[in-house]
Amino acid sequence: MLNFIKQVARNRFRDGKLSIKDASNKIREIVEEYLISQGVDPKIPPLPLLSDEFIKSIKKVKSSKSKSEELESAIIEHIDKHFEEDPEFYERFSDRLKRLLEEYKDNWDILAAELEKLREEMKKGREAEKIFGTDPKKEMPFFGLLKQQIFGKISIEELKKEDVDFLINLTRDVAGIIEREVIKSIDFWDNFTKQRKLKSYIILNVLLPISKERKNVLKKKNEIVQKLIELAYHIYGGKNYGS
Repeated sequence: MLNFIKQVARNRFRDGKLSIKDASNKIREIVEEYLISQGVDPKIPPLPLLSDEFIKSIKKVKSSKSKSEELESAIIEHIDKHFEEDPEFYERFSDRLKRLLEEYKDNWDILAAELEKLREEMKKGREAEKIFGTDPKKEMPFFGLLKQQIFGKISIEELKKEDVDFLINLTRDVAGIIEREVIKSIDFWDNFTKQRKLKSYIILNVLLPISKERKNVLKKKNEIVQKLIELAYHIYGGKNYGS
């Protein structure tokens, strides 16, 4: 029974440490047979949060508490896995998840419904937001990062039009420079000198000129450029260089 509980818990809470791999082969076979009879295949990993199969499986869960717990675990796992690809975007969802868990604690019916809504918004991604004619995957993550670094945790709606226009132009400049340098160099992510030159170029030609009007940029220029390069790695590195 303990092994059964561990396996079900592993699937629900997406915790690889909760497994039956240390049990004897005979016990493992018995547990696996029982799990399958209950609709839980231990050989199949938990479904991805944004897949249609996941939401279909959630709809079949009768207990609102179990549904909430499974949604929460899947959302946390998805945020952790994709956070570095768009930090500002996923930080907002992480904050919202925390607020929902606090606001609807023990109110499982409402919490389950709200978590399903949160999942739907995450699935829509940047495309469901104002993207100002930019690329939602290659430019908007830079937009979000720059917004957060320069203006703090503030929504786009709270910004003045001139500030939004400023961020759009800044994003296009930064994203264009980074993409050009990364794409033309096959060893960029293995070449510290090239990375350092790109950082220096962005500081001298992009951040310092705008720091005359945006004083906080001057103080944070090194932090900003480091975060930009780290973000660029997660946007371009793994995809183009197998990293």
